[in-house]
Amino acid sequence: MLPVQLRLLCAAAFGVVALTACGTPAKGAAIADATSDGAVGAADGATATDATATADANGGGGHKLFVPLCDAAKACPGGKLCSAGVCVVAPAASEKAVITDPLKDYLPTDEPLEFGCVDKSFEDLAKTATGPTTATIWGRVDRFGGGPLTQNVEVAVFKLADFKPEACASIEDDDERAACYHSDKVGKPIGITTSMDPDKAKEAGLDLSQSKKPDDGCEAHLECPSGYECRSKQSNGPRYCVKTHGIYAIENVPTNTRLVIRVHGLQPKDKWHDSYYWDIVLFADHLDKKGAATQPTKYVDKDTYRTNPTIVGEGQWTLVPNTIGIQDIPLGNGVIGGRIRDCGKSGGRGGWAIHNAKVGLGVLPKGLAFFNNNEDNTVPVKTNTATDTLGRFAAVDIKPGPNRISAAAWVGDKAVPLGGVDVFVVPDALMIVSLPGRIPVLSK
Repeated sequence: MLPVQLRLLCAAAFGVVALTACGTPAKGAAIADATSDGAVGAADGATATDATATADANGGGGHKLFVPLCDAAKACPGGKLCSAGVCVVAPAASEKAVITDPLKDYLPTDEPLEFGCVDKSFEDLAKTATGPTTATIWGRVDRFGGGPLTQNVEVAVFKLADFKPEACASIEDDDERAACYHSDKVGKPIGITTSMDPDKAKEAGLDLSQSKKPDDGCEAHLECPSGYECRSKQSNGPRYCVKTHGIYAIENVPTNTRLVIRVHGLQPKDKWHDSYYWDIVLFADHLDKKGAATQPTKYVDKDTYRTNPTIVGEGQWTLVPNTIGIQDIPLGNGVIGGRIRDCGKSGGRGGWAIHNAKVGLGVLPKGLAFFNNNEDNTVPVKTNTATDTLGRFAAVDIKPGPNRISAAAWVGDKAVPLGGVDVFVVPDALMIVSLPGRIPVLSK
């Protein structure tokens, strides 16, 4: 049995991805102003207005932001719920929201949902987050769905206020636009590294205290060494620790600061799509518990924050839209996917996944995908219309540019808005958003 600290540290939640498009733009189509279109599984009748260039409490320093579609004076059409200016399909009483315990296979609990962070600005959330001013982020480069080992993947950290994705929006050529998003034109990273083969974890000091060895029999992912998972080598066969993910660490990342983490595959043959862990904060009072069970050997008793950014391969990029009845995502569009989680408890548990949450976006995706309660199964269930017990969703085929993601859930005797987060959708990229808080998602 693993120590409780390590099990708490690894409570899972995968991030959000954003693909954007209305129709099928021709190759080389530039990013346009934000407008909505019809979407499979999305809220009907919502119409986005033009984006604004000014920031607010939920946006980012100077980025173009999405203009709210609804407020106290402007109701949503069709009985939808207004949550942070976005119209969300209202959950029904029969879809009561519950949080699930990551330490018990994401089984529903009777614990009340915590919403103390909903609709609070970053400044308000950071006021009580006392602690060190910098930390080392470390972990593995996770992946949603299949794909090769996530080594030779670049991980770069930016301050959100200094990251300017709109700087490349007017470039029409797809290849030139992609190159622009990896230039200093969008901003200079404050930290950058390349993920390594997990077999080098011990040599690099990024190993954890583990009793299992590679290829040992196992029952759970957390029993395995860094970068390994407990998997069957054949259908219904015995489970072993199998190498699956590259590992990384970046030192001196500022806490209590709004950040963007970009993940980029360096080997074209691996066919990764870039991902952006958007507007996350390493709150200084949420750092790793110190000790050998929860920190890599190189950083034991230092200030660390385990963060597992996610990347997605071409196969999964195609699988999700095809499964829900959508053609392949056109060049220049994106996906928003992730998990809806509550705010957690200060000094206690982190944010736990919310089952039965509804999801809405300001600029509508072509489709919304939901999944099936199995961490290792990333095939969406076409008939599902709310988050599974792991809180997962994916908004597929979205127009690039300013957007806002929001959610709602039935709590007690009413439908409750869960707030929203502004995000700038980068073309052909996975945008990972933590909602309703900005605490980075941890996984398995």
